[in-house]
This record gives sequence, structure tokens and C-alpha cells, in this order.
Amino acid sequence: MKAGHEERYRWYLSKPGKNLLAAIHQQNQPAQLSPTWSATKMPQSDGNVLQFENGYVVETVVEGNEIGVIPYRVRIFAEDGELFAVDEINSNIVRITPPLSQYSRGRLVAGSFQGYTDHVDGKPSDARFNHPKGITMDDKGNVYVANTQNLAIRKIGDAGVTTIAGGKSNVAGYRDGPSEDVKFLNDFDVVYVRPTCSLLVIDRGIAALRQIILDQDDCDYQSSSISSTDILTVVGAVFCWIRDMHSSNMTTSRKQTPM
Repeated sequence: MKAGHEERYRWYLSKPGKNLLAAIHQQNQPAQLSPTWSATKMPQSDGNVLQFENGYVVETVVEGNEIGVIPYRVRIFAEDGELFAVDEINSNIVRITPPLSQYSRGRLVAGSFQGYTDHVDGKPSDARFNHPKGITMDDKGNVYVANTQNLAIRKIGDAGVTTIAGGKSNVAGYRDGPSEDVKFLNDFDVVYVRPTCSLLVIDRGIAALRQIILDQDDCDYQSSSISSTDILTVVGAVFCWIRDMHSSNMTTSRKQTPM
């Protein structure tokens, strides 16, 4: 006990009726808290403050059990509005055509409706996944799957199902580099980033964002888009054409003017 505290304690003992305080002090001295801690109180929460906005209604349009699909994550292909769903329970990828209703059906994209699990590339119907959780698509329509239990990122394209990163050692970890040497932990997702023609890997296990550059052929939107450079080139060509035409007209006018 510090000198100042000891003197204050002795003063309490000299006051009438303080024997009980002294006894309590002696019994609890090892666990005594400082005056600052004993006076501190945690702020009390008043609870959530909700402000509902009217006009919104929730309606169930599809029940996964009835159509044989248990969607874990859904992405929409921008070209035709098709829904691609990853079924983590049954380890497959399905495609659903809108509008959604009780008559909607999931069409198998890759994997198996029987729920077989493995890491097998090749024909989409023969391919096997192991509880995938993430899915995204590029502009060409290739599907990329975050196959978390296989610790790999898979691609579903014209060549069938392939592995583009991780999965070789089947050991969780953190390693960048060529696709065969890459390692992931078992909690990650993928997102297609159009401006950079790449996949962004959200690696939650290490709280990191990792990038995979895609082939330019898979980002064919760039070939059909008009950039600012193209616009400036066209404007410059038109300006030069107008200038040349004006100069030609001026020359012809001077030649036709009589002396």
C-alpha cells in the first residue's frame, strides 16, 4: 500500500464504526481495486434505434429444397441476366433462368447433383468440387469458383473445368506466385474486376486482398469499348480533314480570281 493510502486507511481506523471496514479490507486486500477502477462505470446502452422506411415487401419466390438447389451465393451474368448459384452443400454450380418462381429449375453447370465431393477437373459433368462458397463471372461468360475446401480457385469455361490457382498441395497457407505454388486459407471469395481485367481474391483468413490477372480474351469488353484516346483520334482526324478542305478551297478561290 502506498504511503498516502496507508495514512488515509489509519485515519479511517481511528474513526468510530470503522472496524467493519477494516475487517473487509483485510479479507479482500489482495484483490483490492484502485479508487479509479472502483469508480468507473460502463456506459449503459439504450438498445437499437430503428427507423423503418415504408414501401418494401419481402416475398419468397424460390424455395431451394423444392428445386433441388441450396444456394450459398448467387451472381448474375450481366449479358443475359442468368443467375449462377454455388451450392455449398451439394458441391455443385447451377444456373437458374429468371423470372424466379415456384416453377424455376436449376440446370447443372458443373459438379454433381448427388453431392459427390473431390477435386477433379475436366468435363463439367465429371468435375468434382469440395464445398465451394464463392462464384463470379467475367464478361466472356467464364465462371470462377472459390473452392474453399480444395483451397483452390477453379474456372468453368470452353475447355471445361480447370484449376487456375492453388489446390496442388492441399495444404492451407499463404503464398503468392505462379498458380501451382499459390496457397490459400479455407475462407476466401472471388470477385471479377472489370476495369483491371482481373480476379480479386478476398482472403479472409489473412485479411488480405489478392489479385489474379486474367487473359485479355476473357475481358473482350475492352475490344468493343470506345476509349478517350479513340475519341481524340477521331476528333483530330476530322479537324485535320476540315482544315485541309478549307485550305484547298482558299487555293482554288485565289486561282479563279481575275487579275
